[in-house]
Amino acid sequence: MADKLQEDTLAGANDSEPQANNNFNQEDSESRYSEEKKTDIASIWKDKYLHLLADLENTKKRNARSYAQEAEGQKEELLIDVLQIADGLDLALIHISSEEDGRKILQGIELLREILDKFFIKYDVKMIAAFGEVFDPNFHEAIGMVQHPSAAANTVVRVERKGYLYHEKLLRPSQVLVSAG
Repeated sequence: MADKLQEDTLAGANDSEPQANNNFNQEDSESRYSEEKKTDIASIWKDKYLHLLADLENTKKRNARSYAQEAEGQKEELLIDVLQIADGLDLALIHISSEEDGRKILQGIELLREILDKFFIKYDVKMIAAFGEVFDPNFHEAIGMVQHPSAAANTVVRVERKGYLYHEKLLRPSQVLVSAG
């Protein structure tokens, strides 16, 4: 009986050895699975992070373009308002008398016009040359037609209001009288 007990104990010990190996293999497999799962989760979060970072950069660029366009539009509005000042100075220069009292006023107006011209140069505002040119509806606004003996048909014979370009874009067309032929 003692022999039988000893055999059973030995047999039990032999049986438990493969069971321990099985437990070890199962734990090792679970550990590897857990590591793979962690790696997959980390990869997913990394991809989400990179995607969000790219979205953020694109949003920054889009906002910068939007702000630049808005600023450009506000500059154009400002320049259009300043053109009215130029018009007033031009009219004053045309209608002022050249007498001594008027001479000082004329010099003051000419000085203001020079300052305004420097302002236009600084902001890349260019006057459209219209007088003597062939009428171009892209740059000229015809406000009338007149008979002119020495001008060909569709030629600008008088500029009533100067036109301007801003960065080669039409800011305001020239108002002109055109020769009928």
